[in-house]
Amino acid sequence: MKSPFKVPVVLTIIFLSLAYTSCDDFLDEQPFSQVSDAQFWQTPGDAESGVAAIYDAMQSTYRTKHYLWGEFRSDNHIGSDRVSGANSELVTNTLSPGNTAALRWNDMYRMIGRANLAIQQIPTISGVDNNLLGEAYALRAYAYFDAVRVWGGAPLFLEPINGLDQDITLPMTDGQTILNEVVLPDMLRAAELISIPSREFRFSRASILAFQAHVYMWIKDYEKANAALQSLIDLNEYDLVTSNQAWQELFLNDLNLGKFQVGPELIFSIRYDLLEDGNGAAGNYSLFFAGIPSFFISPQAENKWIDRFPITAEEWTEKYPDFEPPTVVVNGDSVVGDFRYYFTREDRALGEARVAKYSKLNFNGQDDDTNIPVYRYSGILLLKALAENRLGNVDEALALVNEVRTARSLPLVSTEELGGDLDTREIFILDERQFELFAEGDRWWDLRMTDKVNVALDTIGQVPDDLLLFPIWEGHLIDNPNLVQNPGY
Repeated sequence: MKSPFKVPVVLTIIFLSLAYTSCDDFLDEQPFSQVSDAQFWQTPGDAESGVAAIYDAMQSTYRTKHYLWGEFRSDNHIGSDRVSGANSELVTNTLSPGNTAALRWNDMYRMIGRANLAIQQIPTISGVDNNLLGEAYALRAYAYFDAVRVWGGAPLFLEPINGLDQDITLPMTDGQTILNEVVLPDMLRAAELISIPSREFRFSRASILAFQAHVYMWIKDYEKANAALQSLIDLNEYDLVTSNQAWQELFLNDLNLGKFQVGPELIFSIRYDLLEDGNGAAGNYSLFFAGIPSFFISPQAENKWIDRFPITAEEWTEKYPDFEPPTVVVNGDSVVGDFRYYFTREDRALGEARVAKYSKLNFNGQDDDTNIPVYRYSGILLLKALAENRLGNVDEALALVNEVRTARSLPLVSTEELGGDLDTREIFILDERQFELFAEGDRWWDLRMTDKVNVALDTIGQVPDDLLLFPIWEGHLIDNPNLVQNPGY
């Protein structure tokens, strides 16, 4: 983990001690929590270190899974000519229970276990900052929410595992129960406790509101989602960037160009640092831009982007006769169109372009410390547009889409272009989010949230309803006889 806090060596030893007390592989593979040393959890500093340890586990959990879960099953990508079998399963939606990289949940349960321990112990410490307890609740809710989205449920642990005699072979708890009894109460408790308005690398008022909005959108409670999003906007902590350079600097981390990843749109990010997290701290480069990439941007996504924002002056003028064709300099050449398109993709032929949003040049993946942008202000505005549309507030939805369009120097959308019915408008707004949030781990969840997977994948291949969830990893089924594989796998 990185400043403002690190995980002390003694705490790491405490948290890992249980796993090393047994040579039984079965136990080592289980979702162990952590053993609380009687000498620990005594001071506010201990509480700070304990919460730092949860974020540390979050880094390990999401370094690649943020994208494996939320990005590659969508219409954003195709496999390259050298795609691995495991990654090919993602882009073709043919997942198998043996896909270890996407399905093994040990790091997630390490995160949950550390959160459980912090939630149990922090209230016993005198003079502790309430924000720390709020963060522990937020982090546990975040992990369990993803477990629901990925697998439809999960074995439910709400207390620390304090001994080898405890039963850890729990069956799956269904997603609705986890949402009602853990995710929703935890995120609301976090909102009560967290008072810091904004900070990018830890949960704040802003990021807990963003998280609440995503949960409410998932369960289709659009009134509450809209209220949370409005509360976030009313904090007045964030702004849209208005230049292509500032937009690039939200993401760019290139060994040759430097690490930027700064700007007023970044609400919450998972941060990585080579000095504190070690070589290969992040997984972004290996997924999107490695010298032998697994994924290319799909021609379907590129063609849709070009259709909405043409890349020749003639086609642009034909589509937007009252809007001067925007130009941007790319590799020394002046080109026409949406600058996000050019700075998201590598300058290669259609169907052969890597994502170049984070890196522009090859480097050793062991040097990758690219942060993961989880919540961004433009995404919040477009999520609110989805909520407003669902609530029948078409003018409000249109205004939000156009707020982002204006910041990106693009033509305003008319009521007619947005669409005459709810579904048409929703697809239009989802496409706006696809272009804006491309390769940020949102697209698959957007399609699942709005029941639009097979609308988006229509020309690629339909996904049966019982395959929308991910399978449970075969190793977990072997270790825990009380687990049952998800239907369809």
